[in-house]
Amino acid sequence: MKLTSFASGGLRWDRPPVVLLGDLSLIRPLAMGAIPVVLVTSNPNDAAIRSRHLLAHHVVPGLEEPHLAQSAERILDLGAAMHRTLGRKVPLFYSSDRHLELIYRYREAFEEHYLVLLNEQDTALSMHDKERFYLLTAHLGIPAPRTLQSGEDVDQRLGELREPLLVKPKRKTSWKGIQRDLLAGNSKAMVFATRAQLLAEPAFAHYKDEIIIQECIPGDVDSLVSFHGFCDRSSRLLASYCGRKIRTYPRFAGESSFIELIKDQAVVAAGREIIAKLGLRGPFKIDFIRDSRTFDLCTLEINARFNLWNHLGAVNGVNLPLIAYNYLVYGRAPARDAEYEPRYKWLSLYQDYCAFRERHDTGELGLGSWLASIADPSIVHETFAWRDPAPFVQWLGGVIRGKLA
Repeated sequence: MKLTSFASGGLRWDRPPVVLLGDLSLIRPLAMGAIPVVLVTSNPNDAAIRSRHLLAHHVVPGLEEPHLAQSAERILDLGAAMHRTLGRKVPLFYSSDRHLELIYRYREAFEEHYLVLLNEQDTALSMHDKERFYLLTAHLGIPAPRTLQSGEDVDQRLGELREPLLVKPKRKTSWKGIQRDLLAGNSKAMVFATRAQLLAEPAFAHYKDEIIIQECIPGDVDSLVSFHGFCDRSSRLLASYCGRKIRTYPRFAGESSFIELIKDQAVVAAGREIIAKLGLRGPFKIDFIRDSRTFDLCTLEINARFNLWNHLGAVNGVNLPLIAYNYLVYGRAPARDAEYEPRYKWLSLYQDYCAFRERHDTGELGLGSWLASIADPSIVHETFAWRDPAPFVQWLGGVIRGKLA
């Protein structure tokens, strides 16, 4: 691959670019550290392509079959070309489960051509497959919801769990059919009040080998907390912060629409214990729910990748992508623990508008209260930024064209 599409300034040996499988939530924290970024995307209309912070971008065919192998080849060719040009590997950052699946499938090749810090193979695969993950938590004594593994007789074993029952896909990718047919179309999980209700669901029999069933831990959206960090090769935690969801859409098992950082020593302690038991390496996000009955933290899942929280962490004082870059490229760890003050919140405007409508229809949230909550000048937006407005213009144009169509 010829490196002819880069912006002025070119490639520098002492400041190699990050090849990014991601979006603005990683582009902007890296820009705060003056790190050049080469974006790889499968969407030629991706709003992130318009960011002024990019050195270049490359469009690949897709991250799903039948395009996965071709896309992997192109990303590997890009890394090899940069390696030859600079005489050193460049870091690869990734922000979705599908990115991780791609990297795991061609792990040796990616490690040959890129600077990546991945977990041990068994641990990595266990975090990527929810069924394996809950077996691992039980083995290591990590508090997690009691889980019924899938199998032909799963319907006969439902009595082993306390009602209500929570159902979700056991894999983190390729589960849109389950979402459409069993999870109300837009959720990541569904609660069934009784075993009889679940058994009466027509889609259950079809998907019972592709789901896990758990005891539902009671707690509202604000009970969902998380521990974020980056660990070195010896699992030493280099930096971290805690987060809390304010609103999601849908309300139950939905995507984050409004989030904030918090200080919570119980979350820190639980996160550090999991790091020690699993030997985590690289970027991670550990999701917990705080049981409303006991206030104990219960582990829901671990995502061993970067994520949308990283922009919020950076503006609040802990720039995990920059810390990861300095460690991978220069072998440098922070001289002291990074401190943060939860001053800023993060908002996905359209997603939160949907969350508002859902809560407004039930009388929970009025228009004035919602507008007041998002009018805070300390809010960081998913797409809009005064210093980088082009992605928002691109996104807005797409929304308008979609509505007109």
